[in-house]
Amino acid sequence: MFTETPFKISIPDSKLSVLQQKLALVEFPDELEGAKWDYGVPLADVKRLVARWREGFDWRVEEARLNEELPQFTRDIEVDGFGVLNIHYVHKKSEVKGAIPLLFVHGCKRVFSSRSRTETASELTWTV
Repeated sequence: MFTETPFKISIPDSKLSVLQQKLALVEFPDELEGAKWDYGVPLADVKRLVARWREGFDWRVEEARLNEELPQFTRDIEVDGFGVLNIHYVHKKSEVKGAIPLLFVHGCKRVFSSRSRTETASELTWTV
């Protein structure tokens, strides 16, 4: 039987350093006048995001918040026809009697953390 293993997000400093190097080297293209979202993200939005990641975003603060608020685990599961698959998940149990169990299944890392406010177990009306 497979057992769950506690998991903490821990991005190596070397990866964050490479990210900062890449952000420092960004060269922005010209933008087609009036294109809006027709050809992708408007240049002003990209510049704003790059500036935020260069100067105003502290990954270590976000990493600590995610690790503190979201009890994370990994577990191997047997998938017929594919063998063993290691899955990553959050298990946050509600203290509310009769709470509805929810299963958030994601393939995109952004979906995993899209809830910006995490309630305490006594406030949750569902179990993830």
